[in-house]
Amino acid sequence: MRFACAAIVLSLLAAPTFADAVTYTLDVTSGSFLLDMTPDGIITPDPASSGIDGTFSVTIYQSDGHIGESDTFMLQDAGLYNTDLISVSIQGIATANLHPGSAQFLDFAPDGPDHIGPGGVAAVDTDVFVDVVVTVEGTIGSSGFWTSGWAGRLLPFDMSFTTSQSKSDVLVVTVGGTFGYEIGVTAISQTMTLDLIVSAVGTAHVVPDPSLIGLIGLGLVGGGAWLRRRRL
Repeated sequence: MRFACAAIVLSLLAAPTFADAVTYTLDVTSGSFLLDMTPDGIITPDPASSGIDGTFSVTIYQSDGHIGESDTFMLQDAGLYNTDLISVSIQGIATANLHPGSAQFLDFAPDGPDHIGPGGVAAVDTDVFVDVVVTVEGTIGSSGFWTSGWAGRLLPFDMSFTTSQSKSDVLVVTVGGTFGYEIGVTAISQTMTLDLIVSAVGTAHVVPDPSLIGLIGLGLVGGGAWLRRRRL
C-alpha cells in the first residue's frame, strides 16, 4: 500500500513534465535541390536538380511522448546541401555551375512557434541563412557570384509531420521552400532571379516523455522492493 501511495504521488509530480520541449535532429533520407531561373528560357535545363543531404532540427512540445495535431514546434538549425553538380547553359554562351556542397541552407529563424495542423501539415514563415557559390564560364569570360547570410525576409516553408502512435516510432518530417536571389548578367543585358528550391525528408526516433522514464524507473524500484519482501 505504501508503494502504491508513493507511485501516485510521484506520478503527480511528474505530470508537469508532459509536453516538454524535445529537440529532434533529423537526418535527410531523400529530397532535392532545384535551381530555377526567371524569366523562363534563359537556362537549359530549367529547372536543374541535385540530390540533397544533411540535417535539420525541430523542437516539438510533444504531449505524453506522442507527436500529433495541435502540438507546438519550432523549425531550427539546418545543414542542408546539394550532393551533385548542378550545371546549366545560359543561352548557349556560358555555363553556370553549382558544385557539390556549394548551395547550403544553414539555419532557420521563424517568426515564432507554429502548430502541427490536421493531417500533420504545417506552414512556417522563416528567415533562412544561406551560403551559395555559383561559377560562370564561357564566351563571356569567367565570373560568378557568392552570397552568405540571412535572406533578411520571411519566406514561406511547408512542412509535414508523421503522427506517432508509439514512443518508439520513427518520426518523419518534410520541409520545403524557396530562396530567391536576383543577379545581373551584363553580357546578355538581363537580370535573372535565381531560385533555390529545397525539399527534404528527414527521420528521427521519437523521444519518450521524461515523465514516462520516471514512472518506469519507479516501477523497477518498486518491483525490486516487492521481490526482496518475497525472499524475506
